[in-house]
Amino acid sequence: MKAIAGSLMVTLLAGSLMLAPVASAQNAGVKMEVVPERKTELPPDVHADSRSRLPLVKREEMDEAGKKAYDAVVDPKSRLKAEIVGPAGIWLHVPELSPHIREINWYLRNKVKIEPKLTELIILATVRESDGETEWAAHEPAALKAGLSQEVIDIVKYRRPIQNVSPKESAIITMARQLLGDKHLSAEVYAEALKQFGQKDLVEMVLLMANYSQTSIILHAFNQQLRPELKLSLPVAKR
Repeated sequence: MKAIAGSLMVTLLAGSLMLAPVASAQNAGVKMEVVPERKTELPPDVHADSRSRLPLVKREEMDEAGKKAYDAVVDPKSRLKAEIVGPAGIWLHVPELSPHIREINWYLRNKVKIEPKLTELIILATVRESDGETEWAAHEPAALKAGLSQEVIDIVKYRRPIQNVSPKESAIITMARQLLGDKHLSAEVYAEALKQFGQKDLVEMVLLMANYSQTSIILHAFNQQLRPELKLSLPVAKR
């Protein structure tokens, strides 16, 4: 009996030793996410005027088409107006393309029939999956202003379980997590989003996600820093 008990103990110990490295590896793969500390100095490869790796374009050095594109961004009366420090300033480095990108961005933000608070949720859910700190800093206040609750925002911000939200909010968050986080979209999640939004709105939702995924890539590539008046609030994995 003692021999059997001893043999069983050895087997259990061996099993636990075999499992230990797996558990350790799993724990090692979990990345802690924290809100980064706001640095007082810009990175050495970042220009002070643009707060990115690209300098601000100079209007006087542009051709007529370029000046027209520039004015569309800085003119207070322009519906395409945007802050020159940020994506709009980066796009102006390709002035032939800038008005078209701004037009698409404007349309997706202002002309789709999805409720403004849900439009902002789509943006937040998208940039959460790419750790888009700059976009998050601008769009969390915009989402609150549009009527999105802080509770829903925090589900996205802190990657919390989706509960106590509307069916449309749930569909947006689930779709963004799967499509952008897991890099696929299941038939079930697609069917639920189609049920909640209908075909046209769903296409526009995906285009809005694609638009802000593109923006995140651009801002990461050129190391765009926040404007001084914005505040870091998105927890991200330490880089």
